[in-house]
Amino acid sequence: MIRATLDTNILVSALLYSGNERKILEAAIEGKFKPITSPAILDELGRVLTRLKVGEHEVEGYLIRIMEISEVRIPKMLDDIDIRDREDIKILECARSGASDYIVTGDEDLLSLKEYDGIKIIRSRNLLGLLDPKKT
Repeated sequence: MIRATLDTNILVSALLYSGNERKILEAAIEGKFKPITSPAILDELGRVLTRLKVGEHEVEGYLIRIMEISEVRIPKMLDDIDIRDREDIKILECARSGASDYIVTGDEDLLSLKEYDGIKIIRSRNLLGLLDPKKT
C-alpha cells in the first residue's frame, strides 16, 4: 500500500475546497493509501484552519478524523537539510520517519527538491494518478 505524507496545504485544501485534494482525502478514508502525519503537522493544520476562521468544533473534528485515518509518527529531528523554508522540515521529518513513498504538496520549495532520501515529492494530481491510473 502506498504511504504518503500530506503537506499541510493539501490538508487545508481538502477541507475547504472540492478538487484533487478533497479526492485525496476521500481516497485515504476509503483505505486506498495510508496517510502519514505527525503532531507538528497536525498542530500547524489546526493553527492554519483557526487563522482561516474555521470554527473551533470543525477544526477539532477534522483533526480527529485525520488522526483516525493516518499513521501518526513522532519523527526524529533532521538538522542536515538544505532547504529555503525551514518550516518545511517537519514534512521531510515525518515522511522519513514514517517510511513514506511520497510527499504530496503544492509547496514549490518542496516540489523543487523532487525527492528526499528516496521519497518522491509530488503534486496531488500525481498521487491521484498513482491511485487510479485509468482515470488520468
